[in-house]
Amino acid sequence: MVSMTFRFLLFYILPCFIFSCSKATYVANEEPLSRPCVRPTEEIAMVTAVKSLRTRLASPLIVIDAGHGGKDNGTESKKGPKFYEKHLTLTTAEFLEAYLKKMGFRTAMTRKDDLYLELKERAEFANARKPALFVSVHYNSAPNRQAEGVEVYYYNDSDDKKRSQSSKDLAKAILDAVLVETKAKSRGIKEGNFAVIRETTMPAIIIEGGFMTNEGEMSRIRDKNYMSGLAKGIAQGINEYLYKSK
Repeated sequence: MVSMTFRFLLFYILPCFIFSCSKATYVANEEPLSRPCVRPTEEIAMVTAVKSLRTRLASPLIVIDAGHGGKDNGTESKKGPKFYEKHLTLTTAEFLEAYLKKMGFRTAMTRKDDLYLELKERAEFANARKPALFVSVHYNSAPNRQAEGVEVYYYNDSDDKKRSQSSKDLAKAILDAVLVETKAKSRGIKEGNFAVIRETTMPAIIIEGGFMTNEGEMSRIRDKNYMSGLAKGIAQGINEYLYKSK
């Protein structure tokens, strides 16, 4: 037997609902006081918004660390107008964040202005957020003024071989993509015992985007097009590592 609830829905609620929809949709020159029916375009928009929100929440989180800051200038240019590493790393990190967001990643930056942070604070910032990976942006210096090129460091953790291998794979993916974008000289991927990649718990790398002590390379580094290209390469390398190389 058909339940009383079903009969009520079938004979009373459904006809009222159909009538309300028809009236709101077809009665000319009459603006309904409410909109009992959701138009197809509105429904699509709502579904798209929900999917977009789910995608943003599910997308990998990348922690970006702009090296140095505040009282720590990092290295500096040797000739011409003075440039400090702390400013170049922040600009590059901002470019990187923009590229990653455009690709659909979530991001968190250890610093967004000229702020001094201890190395321990940077690692703790990343560990607390449990990101997919950590990227620290730096520029290089050397006593030899002819030294040039891009190099990427990862930490070889004897207690966590899986993280070490993942960091090495990430370093390679990023270096390969950066070289395509910048046409810079490759100095390869290297092991490094640096606090921000040693004390973090996720795959982590430091990229050295070129030598500020090399006058010729510095003339390229100071150009925002170069920093943007470097950032784009890092973002593409991250995307390659997370989605295409698995």
